[in-house]
Amino acid sequence: MQKEEIDSIWGNKGGYDTHCLVYSVTGRFDVRVCSERLFRTKIELAINNPTFKSAWADKSYFDLFFPDVRFPYTIIKNVAGIFYDHDYNMLSREKAKCIMSEFTQFIIKPSLDNGFGRGVKLISGRVDHDALFSEYKSDFVIQKVLEQCEPFARLNPTSVNVLRVISLFFNGRVTPIMAALRCGALGSVTDNYITPDGLGMFVIGVNEDGKLKDEAFHSCGKRITKAPNGVDFTGINIPNYEKIKELVTAVHSRMAHFGFVGFDIAIEKNGEPVVIEYNIKSPGVLYYQYVNGPLFGDRTEEIAQMIRNK
Repeated sequence: MQKEEIDSIWGNKGGYDTHCLVYSVTGRFDVRVCSERLFRTKIELAINNPTFKSAWADKSYFDLFFPDVRFPYTIIKNVAGIFYDHDYNMLSREKAKCIMSEFTQFIIKPSLDNGFGRGVKLISGRVDHDALFSEYKSDFVIQKVLEQCEPFARLNPTSVNVLRVISLFFNGRVTPIMAALRCGALGSVTDNYITPDGLGMFVIGVNEDGKLKDEAFHSCGKRITKAPNGVDFTGINIPNYEKIKELVTAVHSRMAHFGFVGFDIAIEKNGEPVVIEYNIKSPGVLYYQYVNGPLFGDRTEEIAQMIRNK
């Protein structure tokens, strides 16, 4: 019976694995849940133009594409082995080292698609800049460290915890369709580090009013009702939640090549949102359905109809 219900929505094109997995983890069944296989093989290819993905995903160019949007302040960019300063002035290696010598703490990360925080490091104190540049070779950014807002720091102070806002640009309309807070493991620098046993990062759903839900999940499906440090997250307010949705809508409306974007938003100590990155290459879909239900929410039928008609 449930398979027939799923087929009535998705046209028997995605299988049932994701529905089974979401049900086994949450105990909730919803025919509108989107199959991860269907998303990867059909939906993403249909609404995110692959021709433009690699260029638009380069973190070195985020603030060039969107100069009016707040991103982490980039001290040094390396593009294809060439050094640039914050304003895209070309630098020699020695000049880049000179600029870096003014900072005792910074974040370094690959600028091309790295996924799950791979290669992201917090550097503090004295550093051998030549060794660091040689380690990363090319295509990386060096950024100032953000001081996150108190509610996020309370859940895990060692990582910059981010709000993933998933946005849909389809049929000429942009909609932030769901949000979830991703928190890092105790001691981790990044929010999305996952240990081999599927623990580490945990994801908390966000209600429409911007309050955190009363349960979270690790990637392995383990359900928790408190952060690993014992902090109760139920009902914590996301600062400036309406402003964040407006920001996502405004930015995504300028990205017509990409119908589905996962925005990672940090919130600074003063409550202001900062776009850490936007994800247009294989953005995550599974964990967010654990915590919030169907991926496309109220717009599921629009996407399903597109798939059924193909």
